[in-house]
Amino acid sequence: MAEQKRRSWSPRLRHAALMVLAAVAGVVVAAVGLPSWLSAASEQAPPALFLADAPTRTLEARVSYPGADMHRPYGALRSGDAGAPPPAPLRELARMEEAGDVHGLAAAYLVRGNTQMAAPYLATAAESPDVASDRAVLALDRKDYAEALELLEGALHAQPKHAQALWNRGLVLKELELWALAAQSFDAVAALGEHGWAGEAKARADALRSHLVDSWRETTDAAKALITEKSTVPEELLQAKPGAFRAKLYEAIRVAPSVERLKSLEPVAAALDARYGGSAMRDAIRWAQSRDFRHRGPLAARYLELYRTNKVAGGVSLFLEDVLRAGERDLYMGALVHQGLVDEHLDTFSSLAAQVRDPWFILMAEHEKALVAIRRGELLRAEHLLLGAVARCAAQPIGYRCIPIEADLSDLYRQLHRLPESNRHAQAALSRYRGDSRWSEEQHQQQLGQNARYLGEASLARAYLEETLARNPNDCKMRHFVRANDALARLQALDVMGARASMSEALSCETPLSISGARTLVDLARMHPDTGQDRMLFDGLKALRSQGRLPPGQMALITHFEGRFHVEQDRTRGEELLRRAIVEARQLPSYDVDARKAQAYSYTSLLFAAGKAGEYERSLALFGEELGGALPRRCLLAVTVDAERTLIVTLGVDGQSLAHYDASRTVALGEDVRGLVPEVVMAPLRACEQVAVVARPPLHGRAGLLPAEMAWSYYVPRSPPDVPATGLARRLVVADVVAPRGLGLPSLNTWDGAVETGTTLLSGQDATPSRVLNAMAEATEVEVHAHGLVNPNLSEASLLVLSQEDGGRYALTAGEVQERRLHGQPLVILAACRAAHGAPWTYERFSLPVAFINAGARAVLAATVDVPDAQAGAFFSAVRERIRHGAHAAVALRDVRMQWLGRDPESWARSVLVFD
Repeated sequence: MAEQKRRSWSPRLRHAALMVLAAVAGVVVAAVGLPSWLSAASEQAPPALFLADAPTRTLEARVSYPGADMHRPYGALRSGDAGAPPPAPLRELARMEEAGDVHGLAAAYLVRGNTQMAAPYLATAAESPDVASDRAVLALDRKDYAEALELLEGALHAQPKHAQALWNRGLVLKELELWALAAQSFDAVAALGEHGWAGEAKARADALRSHLVDSWRETTDAAKALITEKSTVPEELLQAKPGAFRAKLYEAIRVAPSVERLKSLEPVAAALDARYGGSAMRDAIRWAQSRDFRHRGPLAARYLELYRTNKVAGGVSLFLEDVLRAGERDLYMGALVHQGLVDEHLDTFSSLAAQVRDPWFILMAEHEKALVAIRRGELLRAEHLLLGAVARCAAQPIGYRCIPIEADLSDLYRQLHRLPESNRHAQAALSRYRGDSRWSEEQHQQQLGQNARYLGEASLARAYLEETLARNPNDCKMRHFVRANDALARLQALDVMGARASMSEALSCETPLSISGARTLVDLARMHPDTGQDRMLFDGLKALRSQGRLPPGQMALITHFEGRFHVEQDRTRGEELLRRAIVEARQLPSYDVDARKAQAYSYTSLLFAAGKAGEYERSLALFGEELGGALPRRCLLAVTVDAERTLIVTLGVDGQSLAHYDASRTVALGEDVRGLVPEVVMAPLRACEQVAVVARPPLHGRAGLLPAEMAWSYYVPRSPPDVPATGLARRLVVADVVAPRGLGLPSLNTWDGAVETGTTLLSGQDATPSRVLNAMAEATEVEVHAHGLVNPNLSEASLLVLSQEDGGRYALTAGEVQERRLHGQPLVILAACRAAHGAPWTYERFSLPVAFINAGARAVLAATVDVPDAQAGAFFSAVRERIRHGAHAAVALRDVRMQWLGRDPESWARSVLVFD
């Protein structure tokens, strides 16, 4: 049940490991920092404690503890190496344990590369830049680069010249292949002039910069010569950049004036066929050789003119007619590609690609069909086409041609907010560069940066985006993109002046306004008006509309931006535009995320316009309208936030309303929302037996909105059940799950083992995602005793770790649950850590509990924090029994929760929530 963010340590795992280590040493570890006197004494520690006398170091990272950071050359420790470092002296370890020097103990293990033993000590060390840097070493070891960067950013914010944090940041960035930023980080270490470290840092920076030196100029020159100068390609360069030269060889075949020139190209074709398999390139040459050059020759000369100048005698349209009439299909297809006209002649292009039977052109046709579908807003059709193209790439890899397909599939999944899939395809695009030229690599880094921002991984997002700018400091379009995204992130953190400064830099580039830039400028106009930037907002929106190539969902967003701005100046005009945006969005498919954003954000603006005007009944009506139905008229809390603003409306037991509107927040809302609802509007709710809470994202699913002594639940809209549930009880229990060994999760013992009549038990190897999903369909009660996991590589929300099935699947995600129908309308108990953890989105609710409600569950219980294994079974069983005896889920939870808080006021039970 241990929540794990990419294998992070949960509190009880840390506690357990700490107790084991303490027992071995025979002492108790105190969770205190390093006293100043001990810090000085540690510098006199025996060399054996921190391996200071070893000829090399086995840890590539640097440890931020006095005496543990002596420079020695780095020598990676290989598996089974006889030169493994000796264990730390037990006497010294005992001395440090007795003194409570947990950071020193961690350092003794870290220098030996033993991160598993170091982790529990670092978990209890006092907060400091040194400790944060060393915790980042643990995150780096488990490849949790987002957490590592977050820790290192914090350390460097407090101490900008922290040598170890700069060094470790360079290592993290290197693992992410962010070569430019990694080099800058090591340059900063070198500038500190430390003995030994400065020289190694400079060497590392130089090596990292070598990755940025691509032989693209050499490739371009050789490709140009292949096409226009009738030369061939050096074998070494051909093998290094095969994909680029495949594209150029097609051009060389098209412009060839004779059979003799085509023969000279045969060695290049043979080499590329050998590299990729098949005979496509040799077939292309043989086909061209079979043509009558008395007719083809003049057309090839005209094609060369088009290639060189983008112009051709008689115009492109006439040229296309001539080559198609002459049957010179390769010249026709090449001209369409070269002039960007494939989409306008897609049927003919696809037909010719099928005739040629070259996977290169078949892939191109499928890719273009997908791009047309995306522009039409037919995103699911586009997904189908792109997945088919990716499958072709897997069957016969041809690298270079497959890169943009992977990239566009990644971008499509970003538009659909299926971010784990988007990340996978962006990484797949990047991986294909390793066997070819690294052209437009920054596009995929931008994609990964945007995804990281959507997932709330701000430090990782900044790293990806800043890398693209570091590689291309003079690229104005890239500068606008990066700085506009930076401005949006700053605004979301309520750094208004920082957002204005970033937008000023973004707008200094003469390039179209981005969607991120438009969204930022709209809110800045409300929070900190600037006449010049506000005017650029409208010029930018007008230009975005006029270009006519935005997908329908983004067009709805443009309408929303216009309404969001005007509603603050001219409410009538603004609300008309916001209503139009909602109508536009509702006409689009439900999978269009931009449309869903336009609708949700427009309701946000309407709600706050009503709240600002004191029209609280209208606000309540808008809450209900958005959810698609009337809300309860008593015992209701409705709440929404938007940057600096909060709107709360409550209905007491008598149905009388109270409201609170505030626009003075200066610090971004954190995870802890206790105190957000003032007592003055909460007071009437205390007389209610239970309270329904309508909380718009990102508040939905947070613990602490109402006090623990009140019975309350999150109200989740749902469709009416297809068939009323029968009275026959059918209980499903999922327990004793066998988590994949690679996750390093302990076995659980939370279930009491009671099997009653009508119970289906899925345990051990039988508790796979597929079997659990199937068994849930008819159950009236579902209990899942498993580990909860937060892993953005698998799901935007938390997931359940089940037993692994064929193919390696083990995760049960919110997306999979909400695609099912739970005909038994079950009570669902998720006895797993952080099972209530939702996606950090501001436009819709997305979490495991919401997914179960959408699938048909009548109520869901889940926690927002780690759930202690030894306590979960008893707690949830007590709540379940009260519900079985007729208590409302919120009342049952409140009663059991108060019993547990009576014994332990800080109990995790405070963070268990009901969704119904």
